Amino acid sequence: MSANACSQQLSYWGEISLVFSTTIFTNLDERRTECEISDDSSVVAVVYEGRDGWHVNMLRSIGADETQALDVSIAEAKERLSHYVNRFGEDVPDGLTRGDLSLWLMEKDDGTAMGVSISRTLGNK
Repeated sequence: MSANACSQQLSYWGEISLVFSTTIFTNLDERRTECEISDDSSVVAVVYEGRDGWHVNMLRSIGADETQALDVSIAEAKERLSHYVNRFGEDVPDGLTRGDLSLWLMEKDDGTAMGVSISRTLGNK
């Protein structure tokens, strides 16, 4: 996992208050942008999009009382990830360092990475 990450908390209020946080990060080994969904004690799932569709890797089982909140968090993760233009990790520019690759994977459709405008010199799409 890359040190470049952006976090957001999402609360679902029902009979029980559950809070899942979502963290966008780069998986340099798999060359893709992913989103971790966590509760206050552990990572629950990892969401990413491949050319064959969306993937949700569950890392622990969840209780029935968590299902609706997790579904909302998964939908939020997909929406957030959809703005990362290089999330598939395809057509990586030649000569990138690991740091450059991480930044390239974090580029959003508004030309920023982690809220900072980035240069097109990395060969971004």
